[in-house]
Amino acid sequence: MKKYTSSFFHFIASVMLAAGVAGYWYIAGVISIETASEVFLGVFLAASPLPFIVSRWLIAMRIKRQLRSSGLICSRIGALTDLLHVDTIAFNRNGTLTEGNVFISALVPEGMTQGSLLALAASAEREASHPYAHALYDTAVQRGLHLQRHSAARETESFGVEALIARTPVRVGKKEWLQEENIEISAALLTRADQLATSGQTPLFVSSSKYARGIIAVRDDVRAEAKKALLALKERGLSLILLTGETKRLANATGKELRISEVRSDLTGTDKAREIRLLQSRGAIVAMIGAPIADQAALRAADISIGCPSSLEKQPAHEEEDAPRDPLHEELLHGSAAPDEEREPLMSPEDAAYFEEQTRRNQGRAANYAPDITLDESGLPSLVTLWDTCNAARIRAKQNRLLSILFLLAFVPAAAGVLTSLGGAVLPYPFVGGALVVLLLLLIVNAIRE
Repeated sequence: MKKYTSSFFHFIASVMLAAGVAGYWYIAGVISIETASEVFLGVFLAASPLPFIVSRWLIAMRIKRQLRSSGLICSRIGALTDLLHVDTIAFNRNGTLTEGNVFISALVPEGMTQGSLLALAASAEREASHPYAHALYDTAVQRGLHLQRHSAARETESFGVEALIARTPVRVGKKEWLQEENIEISAALLTRADQLATSGQTPLFVSSSKYARGIIAVRDDVRAEAKKALLALKERGLSLILLTGETKRLANATGKELRISEVRSDLTGTDKAREIRLLQSRGAIVAMIGAPIADQAALRAADISIGCPSSLEKQPAHEEEDAPRDPLHEELLHGSAAPDEEREPLMSPEDAAYFEEQTRRNQGRAANYAPDITLDESGLPSLVTLWDTCNAARIRAKQNRLLSILFLLAFVPAAAGVLTSLGGAVLPYPFVGGALVVLLLLLIVNAIRE
């Protein structure tokens, strides 16, 4: 958008300059209206933004041609040249930097068994969309635990899930969220949660009614290739910042592991977008890397949006015939086998209205959103390749820009008649047009040559 704006103002400036020069000579009575129109055309051609526009387009095409063999997708060709000016890259954690193999690493019950704690959490998380919820639910089904029916559920972005089970509110999520809901959490659980987060695990608190019943820790380790890619980007002089919805302790542990000094934690999608705008207000040119759907708000706020295939989004595997199944989950998907049977309402109309309203807050994302650039399946390593390719094209971009500036400085005064004071003549517009064509050919040759 900034490039389009600068080109527009350049075009307006060239028109005003040409009109001013032609008007001056006509009012001075030196030339006729026909000659003034020729002067206008000559000055406009000499000051035209066309060489700069063509130069940026050619450099972008050069980058795209060199990346043709890779799986990168570019939906906005100008993003390839805009990437040359980026100095800060923001990352999401889960799915972008991690392996995507979420698993339960610890069960810390309080006043109940480990199986009961997992079954309670999985019952609440049955319909949740977060990868952590899938890990809890799948593990409970594989263990053959008895899951209870919930009458309603609400998923709150970056905080957790709330459900009504047997008319009792059950919550699974962050400590801060449960404390805001006035849930009593023992000092022993709080201490254990800090220990888990410091070791790189995500502690999910499970509460029933007004009391915390325990912690379920999940883990999703950082990919080895992500560490190498981030180190390579830092060596190329880029500033890195981690934007994540994880807790502060886990985010700091991840930042320490990846050697990222700037870390922002406990962020929703809107919070990430706000952090990016704050960086831009300080003069930074920011590229955001994340999942096209989950991080859509932050991607839209960045100067360049780079979609990274999430390791959490995997193709569903074929289910084996003897694999454990959840009857209640099958009923939710396909309906009850006895639809005509009358059942007692599981919740009051007031509670139903409350939960329905709360679910609308996460429906503002566009499913067909396409980032400026989408990396291939390798993820961050392909970003390093993209950056090196763009950096190699930086020299050609500077050469083409220099040629365009020299053309402007040489031909604008000549077409405006400045040389007449030295005994010269006004440069005719056909000559200026021919020189412009030669310049464009030089730009093309310089951009495509190996």
